[in-house]
Amino acid sequence: MLELGSVALGLYLAGWLAQRLGLASIVGYIALGLAFGPGSPVPIYTPSETIHLFGELGLLMLLFFMGLEFSPARFTEGGRAIVVAGTIDLANFAVGFAAGMLLGYGWLAGLFLGGITYISSSGVIAKLLTEKRLLAYPEAERTLGVLVYEDLAMIAILGGLGLLTAGGGWQDFLGVAVALVAFGALLRWGRRPLERLLSREGETFVLLAIALIALGAMGAHQLGFPEAVAAFLLGMMLAESRHKERLEETLVPWRDVAAAVFFLDFALSVDLGAALTVAPIALVLALVTALVNLGSGYLAGRVTELSHRASIGHGLMLIPRGEFSLVIVGLAASVSVLPEGVRTALTGITSVYVLTLVVAGSFVFVAYDRINERLAYWLLSPAARRRLREREQQLARVHLDA
Repeated sequence: MLELGSVALGLYLAGWLAQRLGLASIVGYIALGLAFGPGSPVPIYTPSETIHLFGELGLLMLLFFMGLEFSPARFTEGGRAIVVAGTIDLANFAVGFAAGMLLGYGWLAGLFLGGITYISSSGVIAKLLTEKRLLAYPEAERTLGVLVYEDLAMIAILGGLGLLTAGGGWQDFLGVAVALVAFGALLRWGRRPLERLLSREGETFVLLAIALIALGAMGAHQLGFPEAVAAFLLGMMLAESRHKERLEETLVPWRDVAAAVFFLDFALSVDLGAALTVAPIALVLALVTALVNLGSGYLAGRVTELSHRASIGHGLMLIPRGEFSLVIVGLAASVSVLPEGVRTALTGITSVYVLTLVVAGSFVFVAYDRINERLAYWLLSPAARRRLREREQQLARVHLDA
């Protein structure tokens, strides 16, 4: 009970402080684990089965809700614009893959690092868009569409990496095939029984929903299928269910609490000394990611007919990285085909990288209009800036004459 109480209090204080500083809560949760974990001067928290169990539930619920928010109809609404912008956004995968190869980690670690640098944080971005009241901006709609595209890509990346690191035996591929057939069967014939099964009230509804998520993921894991992908697919299957709103209302507090423990559990697994050693690499990688994000976002915006300023804003909005980068590095840390030194380095790089981009992204959203306006001006050609100054001077003279 002491461990449960201290973890809950610590996460509350860390989340509250992060929000007071205008940052996303995830910053506080990860910082708590790094500052008071086993490698810190004040080791209050240590990895334990309880923390790890809640952390695993948090991961599954994050992916379940991601699937719950996804529907083919929402994806097709954006049409060509989402596909084009999302495809251009894949440039961020190349950043991580190239970094992995340049650092000598090998092609497999490069694929993991590519996934880490590619996926923006849907949770952080959606929360910041709402808190800073930016949802009405035209670039926000494009950004949300690209996040849906990334969600689909995330499942392909997780599934592919899971297969590559499973050892490649025929039993592994047979298990994956069985899992996919089972999901297809549920999609075809299981929706109506699930609808009836979920027609419960009160705590029985919550318990049943958590049981479905946990047991479904465990069954998939036993077949060699990534449990995170299984949780996403289950959520996607229920995305158009009449119980969707009830699931969101009743499970959101569980998701948020368990996800907070997931971030803490990740931070407690980080070797602080190793993280500090690779911090310069992480900071350079974060800077390159932000610049490539800005460039690819601008290109995607202009190609899909956003204005000059809105295109810059689209790139800025996609900067934060978060929960899905941690999911991918968690998979990397658990596979034996990667050398231990590479796994430790990837974990350290990702912890510093995510913290840096979540903090930077939070500050960007706080001063979004001012930053966007400055960048929009300085990224104009010299001739365009001169014409803009002349137009502003003319307007000033008109106001003075009036």
